[in-house]
Amino acid sequence: SPPPDDLRERLETYMIQYNETIRGAGMDMVFFKDAMVHLVKISRIIRTDRGNALLVGVGGSGKQSLTRLASFIAGYKTFQITLSRSYNVTNLMEDLKHLYNVAGVKGQGITFIFTDQEIKDEAFLEYLNNVLSSGEVSSLFAREELDEIGTELTPVMKKEFPRRPPTPDNLYNYFLSRARQNLHVVLCFSPVGEKFRNRALKFPGLISGCTMDWFSRWPKDALIAVAEHYLADYEIVCQPQIKQEVVHLMGVIQDGVAETCVDYFQRYRRSTHVTPKSYLSFLNGYKSVYTDKRTQIGGLADRMIMGLGKLSEASESVAQLSRELAVKEKELAVASTEADQVLAEVSVKAQESEKVKSQVQKVKDKAQAIVDNIAADKGLAEEKLEAAKPALEEAEAALKTILPAHIATIRNLKRPPHLIQRIMDCVLLLFQKRIDTVIPDPERPNCLKPSWSEALKMMSQTSFLASLLNFAKDMINEETVELLLPYIEQDDYNMETAKRVCGDVAGLLSWTKAMAYFYGINKEVLPLKANLILQEARLDAANKDLAEAQAELDDKQRQLDEVRAMYDAAIRKKQKLTEDADTCRRKMQAATALISGLSGEKTRWTEQSKEFQAQIGRLVGDVVLCTAFLSYAGPFNQEYRQLLLDIWKKELKGRQIPFSSDLNVTSMLTDSTTVGEWNLQGLPNDELSIQNGIIVTKASRFPLLIDPQGQAKAWIKNREGKCELQTTSLNHKYFRTHLEDSLSLGRPMLIEDVGEELDPALDNVLEKNFIKSGSTFKVKVGDKEVDVMKGFVLYITTKLPNPAYTPEVRVLLHDEFIL
Repeated sequence: SPPPDDLRERLETYMIQYNETIRGAGMDMVFFKDAMVHLVKISRIIRTDRGNALLVGVGGSGKQSLTRLASFIAGYKTFQITLSRSYNVTNLMEDLKHLYNVAGVKGQGITFIFTDQEIKDEAFLEYLNNVLSSGEVSSLFAREELDEIGTELTPVMKKEFPRRPPTPDNLYNYFLSRARQNLHVVLCFSPVGEKFRNRALKFPGLISGCTMDWFSRWPKDALIAVAEHYLADYEIVCQPQIKQEVVHLMGVIQDGVAETCVDYFQRYRRSTHVTPKSYLSFLNGYKSVYTDKRTQIGGLADRMIMGLGKLSEASESVAQLSRELAVKEKELAVASTEADQVLAEVSVKAQESEKVKSQVQKVKDKAQAIVDNIAADKGLAEEKLEAAKPALEEAEAALKTILPAHIATIRNLKRPPHLIQRIMDCVLLLFQKRIDTVIPDPERPNCLKPSWSEALKMMSQTSFLASLLNFAKDMINEETVELLLPYIEQDDYNMETAKRVCGDVAGLLSWTKAMAYFYGINKEVLPLKANLILQEARLDAANKDLAEAQAELDDKQRQLDEVRAMYDAAIRKKQKLTEDADTCRRKMQAATALISGLSGEKTRWTEQSKEFQAQIGRLVGDVVLCTAFLSYAGPFNQEYRQLLLDIWKKELKGRQIPFSSDLNVTSMLTDSTTVGEWNLQGLPNDELSIQNGIIVTKASRFPLLIDPQGQAKAWIKNREGKCELQTTSLNHKYFRTHLEDSLSLGRPMLIEDVGEELDPALDNVLEKNFIKSGSTFKVKVGDKEVDVMKGFVLYITTKLPNPAYTPEVRVLLHDEFIL
């Protein structure tokens, strides 16, 4: 009956916990029926006091993994010796001491896993025989150590057996009993060869002291379950039923190769083995090769699709560009018409503006002529007035010396001097005031009688002196000057007499004379001034006309600028449309040329694209063939390799799994350029050697090359020489150093001329038990962790023509012939 699902789920939970707890553990098991049965058996054995197990099965069956998980579930520690080149009986005794201390002194459950690969010396089995038979190993502990153990166990024994006296013998027996109760030895042996039979006869305790559990070859349903587990979430381009057929086929291939190994041995006496680990390598290899090939062919298909897309885009672009060009040519014609219309309008506006400009220029010239005349008249008048300026300034200076008090003094005079009276008459005449009737003065017959009473009236005004200073000189006329002449021409009418007679008011005489003199000059200037006023009036009118004309000109210029801007915009638009049309035309011509040139390629690309898609559809079967070839064909000769390929193709066909009927494994996994390089590096050119070269470079495991003639060694040295290949051998005194350096520096390494056994320090490297540490990986080499850098590759060669490697060695390596 099928196992309950809840047991499977429980075991999967334990496995997840184990991976989270144990550093570097990457346990990934499929709990099919047989696996669960074995796990339950082991679990029951080690949970029993003094329970020890002998697990018999070929390497890779899962003996150690199931034991580790069962021990974890039971809450026990797990111990396994760390082999090195110098590991001997003494080291084994030290490890046994550790086990007895944990189990006997500390009372903790511990599982001791011991494999036949770790039997460096047959004497190891004698000690294990004693452990399993009686639990006592002679001379394991010194007397001092036994005393210490007794001291530690005394309180423990008293608690458990209060009536038992703590004598040395009782304590020792209690220690052995406790150790046997908590120590569980699990032997993992292979039944292949005579060694297992001989050891069972020689050391009967290995059989009688253990419960045996025989691991048979995985049944087909187990193989199918494992394949289903590995490929369930992996995407394959095929129908679900095809994928299911592939899963079943993988189990059939593993079974078939196992039978072929037997037939091959019967015919050629060459032993080769397949194990469950070979099958896991096959499944992982399938995923790796399928991903690479799908990416490669998918990339080529994408390029073809992209090329076809570009051609299609180019065709659409030509049609689109043709439509755009027609539109642009219409727009260009409209833009040309608009530009011509605007240009005509510009011409009209320019003519109008030019006409107004000429009119404005005439008005400007007329105004300029008036300005020139005004400047000339003004200059002449100023020149003539400049002559009278000294006399006027002198008269004004004299007036400024006269004070109101001086005028008041003159007014108070009863009989003012005659000259003062005459001077005041001249002042009255200049101000055009009324004077007395002109009659000769009785006192001075040659003089006119002064109008003193009128003069007094005038002087009595408070603004008299100010009116003198602000006198309007331009109001003096010729009649006034003629009336002044009889006074001015008198002999005593001068400044010297005035200063003597008049004193402080003598300045009035100077002023009256200056006014008469000024008139003589001003009468010539007055017509000029009158003309100047007329000219300025004409200039104002001309400037007004000029402003109006200028405003009209500015308006016309603005209109002209607007039209010119419109014209410039129209020209730019026309230019842009012309450039766009030219660009469009060039693009269309280039696209047309491209389409014409690639018209023949389109058909080929279409067919090629379909072929690539078909290849991706056939990959599901092609990769089965290639991966099976890489995983299983290495140990066989050319005849059997071809036989296996024919059997696999027949299975593919029978299960209706798509594959290429003309598939050539060599051409699918490599190319002629690479093969040519291999030949130059010394690899023979025959089909078998090329296949071996593919297996060496493409297989997931490191290669072991059966190379009696040294061809493989020469080829590898030539191929990897530029990568600083490290060549060594297992018995080299610096072998471990060479291995650590190659791992940590990322260099290839060649171990040459090995025998039928390998150094156990290589196990973790060959199994690729790499521990992720940050962004790098580490691997345990013996008891030391070493960095694993990219570029590390391991090659192993042997000169033995027909070596009998155990299944455990073949599990770790991929061997092939190089003959």
